[in-house]
Amino acid sequence: MESLIGQTLGQYKIVEQIGEGGMATVFKAYQPGLNRDVALKILSPYIAKREGFTERFAREAQAIGNLHHPNILPVYDFGQDKGYGYIAMRYVAQATTLAGLMKNPLPMEQVIELTRQIAAALEHAHRAGIIHRDIKPSNILMDNDWVLLSDFGLAKMMETPSELTGSGVGVGTPAYMSPEQARGEQVDHRTDIYSLGIIVFEMLTGQIPHKA
Repeated sequence: MESLIGQTLGQYKIVEQIGEGGMATVFKAYQPGLNRDVALKILSPYIAKREGFTERFAREAQAIGNLHHPNILPVYDFGQDKGYGYIAMRYVAQATTLAGLMKNPLPMEQVIELTRQIAAALEHAHRAGIIHRDIKPSNILMDNDWVLLSDFGLAKMMETPSELTGSGVGVGTPAYMSPEQARGEQVDHRTDIYSLGIIVFEMLTGQIPHKA
């Protein structure tokens, strides 16, 4: 999506690319009306053409837009323009991810504090009926020592039947999936807790407990 740099989507002027995932690319963008930088997550065009994925993208924005917690990356806005779906989120300058910290085992005190913050974010989301479904180190932003849980792209309201995930398809990141999620079965908040357990193990040992 390099060609988008310098263009405007909605009210956001795209400045530079800062990240890329399987479902979307993240850009730094400028919002003139409020004179602020934002992180603009733009749905990959080839995915946008698949049936149901645009709805999933909108669901992400609606889900985390209703979550207000100091350890969850805030969503400001979402929409569609020029054939692209986008989500505007808080821009964190010089942010790293938890994945970048885990090249070696972390000190116990740091693991305890990071786990506390991640668990607090998940508890808030679960109380609102939202499952993240893709908890992994690269979805955990670090603003100095402060955790910001991001990328609720696979979030699902627990009381809503899953019409967007095909039967027997496990959606998420295999190394951090619960067994039931990997089998494509119905999941609840416990699948996030399982994924967090994998991350805690990795923070303490520098490796995951199994190969996906």
